[in-house]
Amino acid sequence: MSTLLSPVLSKRLANFKLASKRIVRGGHKGERRSQRQGSSLEFSDYRLYNPGDDLRQIDWNTYARTQKYYVKRFLDEQELSVSVYLDCSQSMGVMDEKWERARQLAAVFTFLTLTNADRLSFIPVGSPSNAYPYTKGRAMTNKVIDFIEETSLATGDERFGRHLIKQASQGRKGSLSVLISDFLDDPADLFSAIKKMQARRQQVLLVQVLLPEEADPDYIGDLQLIDIETAGRREVSMSPKAMRHYKQLFDNHMETIQSFCQKRGMDLVSCSTADSLEETIFSSLFRKGWMGR
Repeated sequence: MSTLLSPVLSKRLANFKLASKRIVRGGHKGERRSQRQGSSLEFSDYRLYNPGDDLRQIDWNTYARTQKYYVKRFLDEQELSVSVYLDCSQSMGVMDEKWERARQLAAVFTFLTLTNADRLSFIPVGSPSNAYPYTKGRAMTNKVIDFIEETSLATGDERFGRHLIKQASQGRKGSLSVLISDFLDDPADLFSAIKKMQARRQQVLLVQVLLPEEADPDYIGDLQLIDIETAGRREVSMSPKAMRHYKQLFDNHMETIQSFCQKRGMDLVSCSTADSLEETIFSSLFRKGWMGR
């Protein structure tokens, strides 16, 4: 049994589902509105009767008022396809709590998808672990979350954006793609991958996982910094000037990503490991409108 989501949190999450900005158009039955007309109990609108239409759908009350034959139309309920892409580059494992939080968030999106009759695939980007192909059903929830918990970090210099470009076509057209990463790498490849996803009419959500010291380091003195992905080393003196320079570079990097998201009509949520998982879910994600009841 996975420890990523506690029983108390799972019970609370059971009252929510993922909120998609677009009307869903899928090929399998689910619990979401589709652009297609179907046979659910939720009324959509009327249209004039055409020869060959089901006579049982004629609204005789409307005929009594207008002397015209109108057919009731109902919303067809379709599933949402969701792909969760988890950054497995070594920077995600620089501290245990960062890797734990990233997998917990992947588990949250998995739970919200599978417990609401939607279809999910999980792609560990850059990991030696395999992807979990599209699956559906509440009964699959624990199995997929266990799979996420066992996902391995990359063993070498694997870049999230570079791998994401290769895997961006795995998500289905019109689906929802969730990207979980620290987004600290050069964003050029990330932007290219997202453009490929949007070209397939996918809605893309970005979830950033950061340690507090990655956004606002508090190191003091002469240090040797080691790049966890390339093993490159650099001697630095953490003076107030160096700290200000780092903070300016970090802010500029984030402004570039946020500006791209705004231009492309996407949302980004930045999650600090200093916050509880519950606070991240029910404050940050819910406030963004990514979850609904």
